[in-house]
Amino acid sequence: MKSDIAFIRMNYVNIVLSAAFEQFQLEPNDLGIPNALYKDPMALVPMGDYLAWLEQLSVQCGENYLGDIAKSLNLSEMNMPADWFMSAPDFAISLRRINYGITAFQSGASYYVIQSGRIIKWCYNTRYAKGLQRSYDSLRVALMLVNTMRHYLGADFSPHKVHLSGPAMSHLQLEKLFNCPVVYNTKQTEIWADNTVLLQSKQMQGLHDPTLQMPLSLFEKYINMPQPDDVPKILYELVNFSRYYGLPSITDVAGKLGLSKQQLQRRLQEKGFSFIYLRGYVLSNQAVKYMLEGKQIEEISQLLGYGNKQSFTKAFKTFRLCTPQQYLQRLQGQQHPAD
Repeated sequence: MKSDIAFIRMNYVNIVLSAAFEQFQLEPNDLGIPNALYKDPMALVPMGDYLAWLEQLSVQCGENYLGDIAKSLNLSEMNMPADWFMSAPDFAISLRRINYGITAFQSGASYYVIQSGRIIKWCYNTRYAKGLQRSYDSLRVALMLVNTMRHYLGADFSPHKVHLSGPAMSHLQLEKLFNCPVVYNTKQTEIWADNTVLLQSKQMQGLHDPTLQMPLSLFEKYINMPQPDDVPKILYELVNFSRYYGLPSITDVAGKLGLSKQQLQRRLQEKGFSFIYLRGYVLSNQAVKYMLEGKQIEEISQLLGYGNKQSFTKAFKTFRLCTPQQYLQRLQGQQHPAD
């Protein structure tokens, strides 16, 4: 079975969504986004769904909506420990952190720097966005990168030039936003600047302690990003994503893969298991994660998409050989051993 799907983490998506919702007085449900998904910063969203949300916002808020929320598109708004990307002491370190660290937040994308003479080009590229969706995604990233540079180089900083991939949108407004020429329909997103910006630093107040370390339990949450050719992990995350909309079905997951229900069923059978088994395995694992977070059985049952507690109990017992309540009691016993 082959697959070619990329994911983006919800706390990265929410930089745009939360700003747009506040600016235009919208709710997640206006885009068909379940509240549980919107509130889960670690959730992995298929790029196709995320790109559809960007396009839906243009319909509801107008083509210029990203320009209207441009100042709010900052990586510092990402819910992550110690504001790691933006707490670096200078721009050069922050740039490297973003280029390497962003892979924990978006797969199937490249962030890198090209130097040409005295010009550096901060680049972003992904093959998963097409047409107008590519335009919105390119503009989203360009605004975030320029805002990062202004964070270190000052609010008056202007790039030499900005390249945006995808069809042109609101040409004059964007040139005012970036305060430089904007070129459209390019192969990738590029921010052009003089290479001297790499030597500049900004005196910032309230920097986080550079010795601050991320707890292992939290670090593990950031290393679950599947690569586009990792079929088992992609299947796992597609099931996990679908459960925000109700109990995952084979039709839901097959649609994300561009397959029919019958095609996916046949390919799973060739690997020796069924969709029911896959779903039960994924949801039982997620149930344990929720238990470790302190959630109770009734809430977990709803979060996993089960219609009732009894259905959840039956499915969980198949994989863990005990009821959810029994498993939860064991966990609580391990966490609070008797004196």
